[in-house]
Amino acid sequence: MNILVIDDDSEFLFLMCHALKKHGFEVHSAKNGVGALDVLADHKIDLVISDVIMSDTPIMSLTCTLKKLYPAMPIILISGLPAEPLIHNSLTLGASEFIPKPINMNQLYRTIDRLIAA
Repeated sequence: MNILVIDDDSEFLFLMCHALKKHGFEVHSAKNGVGALDVLADHKIDLVISDVIMSDTPIMSLTCTLKKLYPAMPIILISGLPAEPLIHNSLTLGASEFIPKPINMNQLYRTIDRLIAA
């Protein structure tokens, strides 16, 4: 399974990609929305995991774009911000799931398995 991880925090991006690779996933990464669209153009991606807040990418706009271009692709949004309004907005705009930071990796793996099986 091919996963794209999008986050402008280089350290978090590295750690997340490393953990997902150790779990057996093929992982691609991008630091912003433009990079994400480039990866999607070059690779078959099965699922996207993206931070909600990135300095140069309005994530809600990116989420809408991804759902238009790849309507069947699950999107998991993650954030360390207070969750309630963010969860509602994220799911309304097409995200499949919202997971708060710090990430519980077992929860993330279960969510990925559930979304891919659906």
